[in-house]
Amino acid sequence: MEVAWANLKAAELQGLAAREAIVVLPVAAMEQHGPHLPVMVDTLLCGEVARRAALRASGRHPVVVAPTVWSGLSEHHMACGGTFTLDFATFRSLIECLCRSLERHGFRRVLLLNGHGGNVAALRVVVDELRGLPMRLSTATYWQIDPVAIADILERQSGVQHACEAETSMVMALRPELVDTSRLEEAKC
Repeated sequence: MEVAWANLKAAELQGLAAREAIVVLPVAAMEQHGPHLPVMVDTLLCGEVARRAALRASGRHPVVVAPTVWSGLSEHHMACGGTFTLDFATFRSLIECLCRSLERHGFRRVLLLNGHGGNVAALRVVVDELRGLPMRLSTATYWQIDPVAIADILERQSGVQHACEAETSMVMALRPELVDTSRLEEAKC
C-alpha cells in the first residue's frame, strides 16, 4: 500500500480523508552533521521513520505521510555552515498553513512527527496554539517514543544524539554512500 502523499493522486487522497486517515507530517531540519554526514540527516531519517511507521500502521488504520518539512529551528548550528534556519514565527506559520491545508482537504487527525532536537519545544507550543483548528493535532519526537529500545541497540551512547552513533548508523543503513567513513574519528560524540 502506498503511504507517501507525493506518490498519490488527488482522488486517492480525497478517499483517504473520507476514511479518516491519519496524516503524519514529518518536521525536520537541514543543518550540519559533523564532518562525516550530509546536512540532510534529520530530513532523511524523519521521513524514513514516518514512512516505515505508516506502512506498519496502515494495516490497522489508513495513514498517509506528507512531504517532510525540511527546515526547522537550527539557529544553534548556523556558525557551523550548511544550515538553514527559520525563526519561530515563520516556523509556526508554516506548520499552521500546512495543517489548514490538510483540514481543508478533509483530514482531521495529524501527527507532527519531529526529527530535530531544536524543534521539540517549538512543536509543543505550536500544537498548543493550534488547538482551535477543527482537527486532532499532536506531536512526537521519534527517538523519544521508545528510548529504551533505542538504548538497547546502541553501543556507545544511551540515545540519539546529534551526528553520533545512532544517526550515523541509520544513515549508513539507508544511504551508505553519503557517509564519509574516513572522517568518523573526527565526529564529536
